[in-house]
Amino acid sequence: MEPLRGVRVLDLSRVVSGPLCTYYLAALGAEVIRVERPGGDVSWGPPPQIGPEGIHRGPRRPRDIGITPLRRHRGKRSVVLDLRRPGGLEALHRLVARSDVLVENFTPGTLEALGLGDEVLGRLRPGIIRCSITGYGEEGPYRDRPSMDLVVQAVSGLMAKTGFPDGPPTKVGVTVGDQVPALFAALGVVAALRGRERDGSRESAGGQDGARVLRVDVAMLDALLALIWDEPVDDYRDRGLPERFGNGDPRGVPLGTYACRDGMVALLVVGDAQWQAMAGLLGRPELAARLPTARDRLEHREEVEAAVAAWCAGRDRNEVVERLSAAGIPAGPVEPPWVGATDPHVRARGSLEALRHPDLPEPTPYLGARFPVRFGGRPPETAPAEPLGASTEAVLREVAGLDEAALRALREGGAIPAPEPEPPPAASRAAAEAGEEAAGRAGGSPGSGAPPGGPVATDPRRGARGR
Repeated sequence: MEPLRGVRVLDLSRVVSGPLCTYYLAALGAEVIRVERPGGDVSWGPPPQIGPEGIHRGPRRPRDIGITPLRRHRGKRSVVLDLRRPGGLEALHRLVARSDVLVENFTPGTLEALGLGDEVLGRLRPGIIRCSITGYGEEGPYRDRPSMDLVVQAVSGLMAKTGFPDGPPTKVGVTVGDQVPALFAALGVVAALRGRERDGSRESAGGQDGARVLRVDVAMLDALLALIWDEPVDDYRDRGLPERFGNGDPRGVPLGTYACRDGMVALLVVGDAQWQAMAGLLGRPELAARLPTARDRLEHREEVEAAVAAWCAGRDRNEVVERLSAAGIPAGPVEPPWVGATDPHVRARGSLEALRHPDLPEPTPYLGARFPVRFGGRPPETAPAEPLGASTEAVLREVAGLDEAALRALREGGAIPAPEPEPPPAASRAAAEAGEEAAGRAGGSPGSGAPPGGPVATDPRRGARGR
């Protein structure tokens, strides 16, 4: 299922939030054209690099793709344009005129400085949707401040809420300050597309004749506030509770992580019936009789925690998880972040896929998460990421409508790079063997889409899409 088939997205974004947003749109079937400056953004540089000659940790070579863009740019066509060179901005204007959505995550005013403000966008493509992801939004006293994940976690209060009461504020272990805004941005684009379809482009843009652009404004700060303020933090403040609770929660007990003989487990009791079952497992029926309600247990938090900790300490993790799960009590082992590569449930779901390079006959040894929404039991399929600028001339020819003379003028003026040489016909044996190993780790199942090592469908009109 490709709900966004027929929608063209122009991706001018950088690094994390914008590229993730457009990956989600690509996974939903949109045609995403990613336009970058020569050399690409900073995410192209860090190793490992994957290319026609295999995997290495040196400087990026022609047609190499770093592990980060190999994940985030799946399903996209890659274009390189130097807007400072003759014809570069005009070529971008032609792409805007043929696109439905533009996604960017510059600081406010940057796109206007490039000559792509709303007045220009609306003139080039009336009704275009402009999705802007910024640190603090389009208005307010912090508007012009630069921001990154770490900073917005601090400013939003999320960092102060994360960690243990006797420790310092701690950032969340993944870049939620970038990734959560990407999700809201993708949702905003889908809603804007539906609104434009229902109401017509001018009505969706607010009926403004001068700026027929539908703005989707996503602030990283707003996105994290939406997470924090789903919790009763104002009540916690008024009650004088600490800013952070570690792995516990002031609303219930037992709830947290507990040491077993071979590691740790996370568990929680969410109702009185579960507590009755838990007390039975503990061999402490008197606790259930004496502390039957959540209020009772909160008033005797230390006693309850000590009883659960003692029970877990004498058992292996598997026994604890199996016995609690059989009793209907949520529990699971605390695992390392790379456990998904070998977890049997992840394998059965096909939640991860082996990442592919279009020049290699076999998958790489690296994994990426599939889009986590399934339609009819199947996750969407996306084509491999392209080397930087691989579709530059094809896109300018097919989408922008430029002829060979115009492309030659852009090359001679430095606005687009000269075509790279064709990749070698086959990859090294080491890369192929590594790919086979990764395909086995990623797994697959009926209903999880094509196996990781399966063929990639090619549409000559749109490039390798694989969806």
